[in-house]
Amino acid sequence: MRNLYLLMLLLIGSAAYTQIEFPGAPQSHATGTQPDWTQPITKVAVDTCGAYFNNYVGLVKSTDVYFEELRTGNISDFTPYTGRAQRFHANQPIEVSGIQFYSFQNNPLVDSLMVITILYDWDEALDSAGVELARDSVWVKHTAFTPLLVDLEVDSYFDTPVVVSEDYMIALYADTDDSLKIITNDPSGDGDSEGVSFAYYDNPFAPSFTGWYQTLETFGPAYDLDYLMNPLVRYKLHDDFVMDNDSICPNIVSAVCTDYTQVANFSDPHYNRFYDDPDVKVTWFWGDGLQNTETTAPCHTYMESGTYTITLIDSIRRHDYFDFTCAVERTQTILVLDSTIAAGNGFGFGYMAEFTNESINADSVYWDFGDGFGSTGDSPGHLYTELGTYDVWLTAYGPCNIDSVLIVYEADDVGIDPTEKTAYTIYPNPADELIYIMDLELPTQIKIYNLLGHIVYTEQTVNNGTKIKTNHLAPGTYFIQLTNESVQNTEKLIIRH
Repeated sequence: MRNLYLLMLLLIGSAAYTQIEFPGAPQSHATGTQPDWTQPITKVAVDTCGAYFNNYVGLVKSTDVYFEELRTGNISDFTPYTGRAQRFHANQPIEVSGIQFYSFQNNPLVDSLMVITILYDWDEALDSAGVELARDSVWVKHTAFTPLLVDLEVDSYFDTPVVVSEDYMIALYADTDDSLKIITNDPSGDGDSEGVSFAYYDNPFAPSFTGWYQTLETFGPAYDLDYLMNPLVRYKLHDDFVMDNDSICPNIVSAVCTDYTQVANFSDPHYNRFYDDPDVKVTWFWGDGLQNTETTAPCHTYMESGTYTITLIDSIRRHDYFDFTCAVERTQTILVLDSTIAAGNGFGFGYMAEFTNESINADSVYWDFGDGFGSTGDSPGHLYTELGTYDVWLTAYGPCNIDSVLIVYEADDVGIDPTEKTAYTIYPNPADELIYIMDLELPTQIKIYNLLGHIVYTEQTVNNGTKIKTNHLAPGTYFIQLTNESVQNTEKLIIRH
């Protein structure tokens, strides 16, 4: 019935074509350089999943299979449509390496029939084929139809893949009338009125019909066919995801959030069956046994410290007859920091104390010596003005928490017991410009500390007496520490100017 309709339409057009108004002037079919007929019939195939894979909307939408003749068209049979074409979107740069179609021929007198495959730019103004970008030739050897489309698959590969960045058309046509047929879908409406199918008329006896015609606009919705023609393409499946932080603290709700933007082809019906809901194939694995699905911007809470690998898996469901899913994944590492634990100790003799910081995962510390003084040093010294027991608090500051520990320090009189004191003499005390230390045992090490525990003078004596200038020292309280082979003594020194 459909062919009868076409025949009547074209016969009327050939008699009085000036009375028929078409949507626009058809694009002329310029063949350009003739293909190399000596090239091999079979070329090297490419991957069907990964770098290259097949996409086509018709294979999934089809509820029935029909045949379309592929022939040059002549006056004797007036079957004019020599070529078929399909338009595809290019939302991003796409590399087209060839064309896949489904075809058979039923001429018992020939072994195979030649088909010319062409890649065109799409001319938006004319809604037709634009500049020719690549072509190839392939031979159809199938001599009978089979319901298993894989048995009718024909692959054509261009010598050099072409990168397109805007909409393009893939087309095929024959140069003989030898009963070559291609497969199309049910013409009752599966085309969904996208207006992506084109037919080429090239009958020299009806030149007004020469050119590519968009079937939907020319012949109505019933002829918005989906030819089972697939571009062999390669494109970027998706970008990497980003994290708002690559190191976080445990037990913080939604401590890390990710953001993943799918590339445009995920939302295009030509490349993804789930274009209406492209997030449906997104899965996040957080590395701690938990996961999220169907979202591109999830957040996660980690309960334990450690290093975790976050894995994003997404797939584009292709319109391919067999393996219809191509999955890709991206990974990034996140560090969940350890908690900060304060730890330290203190030791000393008499008034003089030394403290050591042993905190874990601390960025900084603060020492409260228990006598009104403090320090931010990692391992400070401190001089107490009175003997006694002091509660020293060490506070450790980390990226995730603050922790404190108590260190009890005993400032006793062991180091200044008169029964153990050697027979040295220090004078004058209080001092002004200088002090004398006499009757020292050799060797004796002399250290003078200020109240902050800083050493302001040190000397190793070689005589049993020494003179020390104190005019450069600020007025205040100091401590002199004398250490020999048998005992260590500490004396309070007052400086007055």
